[in-house]
Amino acid sequence: MKRYIFNISWLIALIVICTSCDDFLTEEPKTFLSPDFYYQSEAQVQAAVNGLYTYLDDRFSSDIGPGTQTYLFLEYLHGYAVRPYTSSSQDLNQAVNLNVKEDNGYAQKLWSTHYVAIENCNSVLEGIKDVTTEIIADNTKNVLWGEAYFLRAYNYFNLVRLFGEIPLKLESTKSLADTEIELSSVDAVYTQIEKDLLKADSLMVNNSWTSVEGRVAKGAVKSMLAKVYLTMAGYPLQKGNTYYQKAFDQAKAVVASSKYYLFDNYAALRDPANENTGEYIWMIQRQSQYAGSPVHFNLLPYPEPEKPISSAGANGGALAPAQAFYDSYTPGDKRLEEKGFYYTQHEALGDPGTIVQLAQPYIYKFWDSAAAQSGNSGKNFPLITYADVLLTLAEAKTQVDGGNTNNAEAIDAYFEVRSRANPVETKPSLLSVDDILKERFWELCFEGHTWFDMLRTRRALNVTSRNMVNMIGYNAPAHPEGHQFAEDDLYFPYPIREKRLNPNLVRN
Repeated sequence: MKRYIFNISWLIALIVICTSCDDFLTEEPKTFLSPDFYYQSEAQVQAAVNGLYTYLDDRFSSDIGPGTQTYLFLEYLHGYAVRPYTSSSQDLNQAVNLNVKEDNGYAQKLWSTHYVAIENCNSVLEGIKDVTTEIIADNTKNVLWGEAYFLRAYNYFNLVRLFGEIPLKLESTKSLADTEIELSSVDAVYTQIEKDLLKADSLMVNNSWTSVEGRVAKGAVKSMLAKVYLTMAGYPLQKGNTYYQKAFDQAKAVVASSKYYLFDNYAALRDPANENTGEYIWMIQRQSQYAGSPVHFNLLPYPEPEKPISSAGANGGALAPAQAFYDSYTPGDKRLEEKGFYYTQHEALGDPGTIVQLAQPYIYKFWDSAAAQSGNSGKNFPLITYADVLLTLAEAKTQVDGGNTNNAEAIDAYFEVRSRANPVETKPSLLSVDDILKERFWELCFEGHTWFDMLRTRRALNVTSRNMVNMIGYNAPAHPEGHQFAEDDLYFPYPIREKRLNPNLVRN
C-alpha cells in the first residue's frame, strides 16, 4: 500500500483521513476533518481502515545510507546474521553488538511508529462504532471494525515483546493532558491484546478465511491468536498449559480450514503469482510503482561482484547468514541447496552464461527476479506463514504433553515442514519441543520471528552442537566474543525522548 497517509503523533488529537481508493495500494492524498464530520459514507469508513495498513510500512523506513531499514535492526539482535557492509551508524552497531542504549534511534522509531499506529487505530475504532446501517451494511462494517481491532493488537504485541511494561492507551488523544500515561503490567497489555483479537474474531465470524488483496482475514486473526497464546504460555508470563492449549486450538482451526498449504518447493515462495495465497496467510503489500520494497536490494552481496547479478547491487550487504548458522543445517537439507533459502553463486546480470561466485552465502529467500532486471521491487513481505502456524501447533501440543509427544496432529504438522526440507527422513514417532524450536530457527529465519521466539522461550540454537540451549549465557555466532546473552538484553530501554515526555516511563 502506498503510504500517503500523514503520520499523526499520539500526542496530538488529529484523525487521519483519506479519500476512497480503487486500489488497495494506491491511496490519494487526504484532507483533515474532525471525526464528528467523518464516517458519513461507506467509502470514508473504508478509507479510514485502509489508512491503518500504511503503518506496516514503517519497518521499511530508513536512515541515510544503504541497508538502514528498521526491520534489519531486529535481525541483528539474535546473533545468527551478519552485516557484510560495515555501517557507520552507531545505532545499527548497537544491535549488531547487542548493546542497545536509551538514545538508540531505532528503538525510538519502533516505539513512536507503533504508538502512532495505535493512536490511529483508537480513532478509527471510535469512529466506526456509531456508524449506522444506513451508511454501511452490518457485515461490511464488522469486517472493517475487526481489521482495526486486529491492527491495534498487532502493534501492542510488538511493543510489549520489545519493551515489556508499556503505557496502555485505548482511546484517542483529546488533549495534551492525556499523554503522561502510567505503565501497565505486561499481563495487562497481553490481556488487552487477547481481548482485541477475540473481538476481531467475533466480528469476522462470517468473513472469508483468506484475502487475495492482502487484508486481514479470519485466517490471520486465528493465526495471530495462536502466536499470542504461545507467547503468553512462555516467558515472561509463563501461563503454561492452559495457554499452550489455547494456542493449539487456534492453530488447529487454521489447519482444519483447509484454506492454506505449503508450496511444493522453495522456488514457489518467490513466485509473485503466489503472494497472498497458499502458504502466505498475511503479508505487507508492496507495489514497485507506488510502494517499493527494499528487501531484495538489502540482501544483495557486498562487496558488489565484478560482474553484477542484479540492478542496484551497490545497495546490498545489509544482511547475510552467519557462516556458523548456515552450517548448522543438517546435511541434505534442501533449504541449503543453491537457490533454496541461500545462494553462493548466481548468473551475471544480462549474461546468464557467466556464473558469478560469491565470497560467502547470502539470503535467496526473498529474491525478486523482476527487481533484478528493473531495479524496482514490488515483492510482498510475509508476516504470517502457514509454516509458522504448523510449527506453532506442534510446539503447543508438545508443551501440553510435557515436552515430548506422540500426538499424530503435532507430529504431522511438524513433519509437513520438515519433510519438505528433508524428504528422505522418516516421520518420527516421538517429537520434542527442542526438535520444533530448531525447525523454527531454520525455517522461519530472517522473517522477523527469531528474536521474538528467543524472548518467549529463553532458548537459543547452539550452532556447533545443533542443540537447543539456554539463551542466557549463550554467545551467538555473530555477536562479539564474550558477549553472552544476559537478562538486560531481553528488553529495549525506554527511549530517552519518550522518558522526557512521559516521566512515568521508569522500569521497576
